[in-house]
Amino acid sequence: MQLRKSDEMKAVEANAAAFGMSYQRMMENAGAAVARNIRLLAEQQNLPGRVAVVICGKGNNGGDGFVIARKLHESGWRVTVVLASGLPASEQARIAYSQMANLAMPTYWFEGDREKCREAFETADLLVDAVFGFSFYGQVREPLVSLFAEMNAAKALTVAVDVPSGVLCDSGRCDDAAVKADYTVAVSALKPAHILHPAADLCGRIIIASIGIPDACFASVRQSLYTYSAAEIGSLLPHRPATAHKGDFGHVLLLCGSRRMPGAAYMAAKAALRCGAGLVTAAFPRSLYHTMALKLTEALLLPLAETEQGSFSRAAIPVLLRELESDKYTAVVIGCGLSVNEDTEAVLQAVLEHAKVPVVVDADGINILSENIDILQNAACPVALTPHPKEMARLLGIQTGDVQADRVGIALHTAQTHGVYLVLKGANTVVASPEDAAVYVNGTGNNGLSKGGSGDVLAGMLGALCAQGLPLQQALCAGVYLHGHAADVVAGELSRTGMLPTDVIEALARVFAAFEH
Repeated sequence: MQLRKSDEMKAVEANAAAFGMSYQRMMENAGAAVARNIRLLAEQQNLPGRVAVVICGKGNNGGDGFVIARKLHESGWRVTVVLASGLPASEQARIAYSQMANLAMPTYWFEGDREKCREAFETADLLVDAVFGFSFYGQVREPLVSLFAEMNAAKALTVAVDVPSGVLCDSGRCDDAAVKADYTVAVSALKPAHILHPAADLCGRIIIASIGIPDACFASVRQSLYTYSAAEIGSLLPHRPATAHKGDFGHVLLLCGSRRMPGAAYMAAKAALRCGAGLVTAAFPRSLYHTMALKLTEALLLPLAETEQGSFSRAAIPVLLRELESDKYTAVVIGCGLSVNEDTEAVLQAVLEHAKVPVVVDADGINILSENIDILQNAACPVALTPHPKEMARLLGIQTGDVQADRVGIALHTAQTHGVYLVLKGANTVVASPEDAAVYVNGTGNNGLSKGGSGDVLAGMLGALCAQGLPLQQALCAGVYLHGHAADVVAGELSRTGMLPTDVIEALARVFAAFEH
């Protein structure tokens, strides 16, 4: 799915102009497309009076607004135009303004006509935010702070053109004064702000509107971020032929759990089972056997030597190596509830040095690496790390705030510096590859996942999808999407507050059913 930063969209539009589609035509098409979607929304929302106020800036987003005002007026709407910062500055916007000015629409300049603008806001069914679009940077200043406050206070439905004003298109950050939209019509393609938080919270529901730019104009502009639609995720999932047997869907080995955290091993294994792996072997410290045997009836069990504290012992390594050399496994997961000590470090190092299949390292596996990241240099297999922000900060020796300030950049730099696949969890989980500078940004999930155990569920899911033969990057992206989607399903059924990681596991069956039908 297209997810385009502002400079990429400018390059796409330049390509379209070179193909013979003028900037004026693009503005006309954009305004017409937004107006068309507004009319559809009005029908869906049963807006009573078809009364709109279109608030226009000085640039090309304002030019789109002038076209929208004209198109709505021609459709019988009562339209008022508010000039946010005076007359238009760009050539295309001036032309669009002159075409609109010929029609009998009240037009006010906010700075000089505040009372009339306030009255228009109070009587409108719909406000159209066409002030900045994707060109905003810096800080919202007066009089726009006051203008946006009045727009946000209005009872009318608010539709933003491309990006709500005051939102930074590429980073997902937003000014405190930014417009809060009920709907945002994304022109030509999604932008990072449409899915990155906190900006996404201001966008409302997203509608993507094509303006006729040829696909070739997009294809020649390199995409630095991408996301997946549900249909695209469905196309990634392994095909399950009618004649298939369990050997066709891989075998994942999970090395998880300790006496203090047996639930981590259970949740990772159960999630792997729910994600379609043909076989799942759960390896755990031997004192957990009775607990695991009672709860994991569908998995193979591999109790291993443990320390006095109830975590994996280095004495388990010979058995592990025989297992890894048997070629029966197609993916490995290690780290959930593992505990951090010299023995578990030795176990992790042995797995990374001897595994021949992808290894997903989660939780305490990452905490072990934060004390000795050089372990990765001797890895003989593809490695995926799945840190949450605090684990990521610990791994890199920086502050959690530094991670959160540049999640995409941090994930990509870490992946390419250390030669690993990186799944940086959190709102808008990102997946970065050591081989490709394009970063996946996930758009599913909710804060109900902010509970211990959610990461264990994700790790098991990722291991199962890797085990079924998906290319590692695709397996990670699909797993992250499905994990978030299942959480969204549960939140709708049970609430974000009350949902548990085990509820997410149980919802996976319903999620996969939707893809199979």
